[in-house]
Amino acid sequence: MLDYKSIIRLKKMGLSNRAVANSLHCKWETVERIVTRCENVWGSLEGVPMNLNNEEIADVLFTGRKSVDLDYLQPDCETILAKQRQGYQRNELWSDYCAEAANKGLKAYKISRFNEIVSEYRKSHDITIGMKHIPGLEGQADWAGDHGHFLDCDTGRLVDVHVFVMTLPYSGYFYCEGFLDEKMPSWFAGHANAFIFFGGVPAFIIPDNCATAVDRKHYDEKGILNTRYVEFLEHYGTIPKPTRVKAPQDKGHVERHVRIVEDDIIRPMNRLDIHSLVEFNDIMHRKLIARNAKDYSKKMGSRTTIFNAEEKETLLPLPVQNFQSYDEKEATVWKDFHIQYDNAFYSVPVQYVGQKVTVKATANTVRIYSKGTLIAEHDRAVRKWQRLTMKSHIPTKGIDLHGAYSAEELLSWAEKFGPFTVQWVKTELGRFQFEVQSYRPISSVLRVLNRYSQEIAEKTSEAALTSGVFTVKGYKSILSAQTKSHPVNTNQIDLNDIFCSHDDEDGVR
Repeated sequence: MLDYKSIIRLKKMGLSNRAVANSLHCKWETVERIVTRCENVWGSLEGVPMNLNNEEIADVLFTGRKSVDLDYLQPDCETILAKQRQGYQRNELWSDYCAEAANKGLKAYKISRFNEIVSEYRKSHDITIGMKHIPGLEGQADWAGDHGHFLDCDTGRLVDVHVFVMTLPYSGYFYCEGFLDEKMPSWFAGHANAFIFFGGVPAFIIPDNCATAVDRKHYDEKGILNTRYVEFLEHYGTIPKPTRVKAPQDKGHVERHVRIVEDDIIRPMNRLDIHSLVEFNDIMHRKLIARNAKDYSKKMGSRTTIFNAEEKETLLPLPVQNFQSYDEKEATVWKDFHIQYDNAFYSVPVQYVGQKVTVKATANTVRIYSKGTLIAEHDRAVRKWQRLTMKSHIPTKGIDLHGAYSAEELLSWAEKFGPFTVQWVKTELGRFQFEVQSYRPISSVLRVLNRYSQEIAEKTSEAALTSGVFTVKGYKSILSAQTKSHPVNTNQIDLNDIFCSHDDEDGVR
């Protein structure tokens, strides 16, 4: 039981509600409620009879309220609970109660006290609330909190997989799928693939309040949905029903299924050797089918049997075409005939060097356009600073490079500094799958060396070769150590610095 006497004593000493709560290991809202009730009953904390024990104070505060609540409209708990069983939200019922109190000229309880009175009535009368869901009416969507993983064979590192979950509350039938991020294209793709999996679309969608679903700049307790998300749902003929701020119960069904996905699907998969997102989703799909087919413990059938028998036919039909969602940005083709998009590099034909192009990226594909014409298409990168190069984009001998770098040009540039720098460049040229993938880090290092003496450049290159350092960041660290006692030559200007502004990006390795 709460120590009411200590709460009153500490408040009389001038402590804040939070300080009292911390001292007595309870919630500050509880302290605030107790203080308010004491003031309503006895006029002030000083008026509380200190000869009462905790049980007697609680009895006065919580069971003897009728004598002090005559100015308040008493909630009709039986009617409220009946409406709640029909699917009404408690906050909606409280709003109706407030309006009724205003019409009768009485005070209305705050929502916290309103909920207490209704909950106490429900407990005392042993009333259970079972939410009545209508087949095909709504779907609930969210991201799982736990991430899956797969092993990138190229780097030997684990790649995080973000898992999308959508559920149908009536049958409990659910869908889950892994993505590389939680951005807009992935959010849309998760919805679209869930609708295909269900074979139809629920009438309402209740989404999580994630950045891809709501407009965070203009958000309030009612929820303002992202315009693109509304357009997406309109394409499928479904209506969004945003959840309230800090009210996870509005999408309680998907919250429970997120835990099922985390416990029964994601965590067992983390013990497997998985090497791609495709393989991850293939295994997840099989586990999803099995979990949906598992019989309920407290009712007849499984999610799958109930869905097929009672809910599938009530869903809205799928549109003829899927919604085409993509991010669109402009990029400039650099002298290695690659563009940078979303912390990765993608190749294009060499004749587009120096030109601005348009990038349209979905959750799985990156398409590059020049003046409306498709010039390159790649699978989306699965890791940060990945280089995706098509062999057909690499120019053969005798082809006009259109201002692009070549290995010969970079080696000639390195010769100005000395043999160690040339050797470092040669080693770097052979470090990637395609030579062109090394042009960006090599040119970044050489542009930096243009500001230093030949002696410093050679010492740094020799140290880098000896240490086996072949990243831009590592090379610059050695250069910094070599130049502590040497001034930087700031008079020389390298025109290459004007062409590219990516010197210090993490992606240049």
